[in-house]
Amino acid sequence: MAEKKIIRRRTFIAAGGAAFASLFTGLGALHMYISGFEKGSWNKQVLDKNFSNNSLFMIYPELKDCIPWIPLGNLPTPLEELGSSIGLTKDTLFVKRDDLSSTLYGGNKVRKLEYLFAEALLQNRDEIISIGSIGSNHALTTAILGASLDFQVELCLFNQALSEHVKENLQGMLAAGAKLHYTKDMPGAYQMARRQYKKLKEAGKRPYFIISGATCGLGNFGYCTAMYELKHQIENGEMPMPGSIFVPVGTCGTIAGLLAGIKLTGLPIKVFGVKVFDSFPANKYMIKYYAQNVLNYIQKQRNTIKLHIENDDFELLEAYLGDGYGIPTIESIRAVKQLEPRLKLETTYTGKTFAACMEYCKSEAAKKPVLFWNTYNSQPFPMDTGLEDLPEELEFVFS
Repeated sequence: MAEKKIIRRRTFIAAGGAAFASLFTGLGALHMYISGFEKGSWNKQVLDKNFSNNSLFMIYPELKDCIPWIPLGNLPTPLEELGSSIGLTKDTLFVKRDDLSSTLYGGNKVRKLEYLFAEALLQNRDEIISIGSIGSNHALTTAILGASLDFQVELCLFNQALSEHVKENLQGMLAAGAKLHYTKDMPGAYQMARRQYKKLKEAGKRPYFIISGATCGLGNFGYCTAMYELKHQIENGEMPMPGSIFVPVGTCGTIAGLLAGIKLTGLPIKVFGVKVFDSFPANKYMIKYYAQNVLNYIQKQRNTIKLHIENDDFELLEAYLGDGYGIPTIESIRAVKQLEPRLKLETTYTGKTFAACMEYCKSEAAKKPVLFWNTYNSQPFPMDTGLEDLPEELEFVFS
């Protein structure tokens, strides 16, 4: 019976990531590399942790037997009233401080990696391969947290607009001991990841692949769990019930998890996703697909009435993208400066999202409190300034 549960879970985990990856690469066989589809060696002791830090498992204890998880974050993250400090009426705007999600490196990827690194540990993997842009927060989080768990991390990176943020993140990846590989675009990065995976397997290593943004069936549980965390905080009086949440949309995993959690908790909240990535996956279809997968899996464990993600449960705002991924807009630059030094934002994700959030807060549509979900990192991290291990192909970033 337990083996059947594991098989069902693996199929679920692989499905979302495989569909996403194959759209870019045309490599149908890549599904076997997505989030542990291969049969691994399971060590149940890895799961013997304090589950009181996982809000989802407190509500659905049966999930502990079929979903791997390891506590990596400093959770729950705080809620803070923000509006009165920036000229809005008190209790109009709040912020969820996921920039403090880990003392090593904060941001939204920590919640996803708690599930994916747990599976890698359960399968006795020793290397992590992942994908991101050259300034990817996901790649940096994977490098830092992966190193803390003694994984060797290899990152297949693709190009983006250059900035100081890109340079700092690359230096952080190097300082964490990650091996960097470079190609010009995302499809090339997926192909490179597949080659590196095969090469490591042939060398006797046990690699584990994490899709870009950690957005896959298993990783998307991270923000479903976060919504239960938020529900508890609201019930404890840390903020009034929000009418809306604003969050960036890149690979769609964060917003998908939040939508699934909202359906399960029954909270009357609408999510506004701000598109910050100009390629195919940042669209309403993929958001609904990922969110429904999370819902379906949890509901299957309890044989409950099916809940469905509807189009009016969320909006995808595309007007704040500007000229493309990683390219600042006037509004995002203004948003970053507006919150200094109270909050640390950047112009790729959170600056654009907060610009949209502020415009909404000042409109007639904002009749209830608004929650800005800060997905950036505000923790300091080591940076390799010597650049001795920087691949030659990436030297242009610092020239």
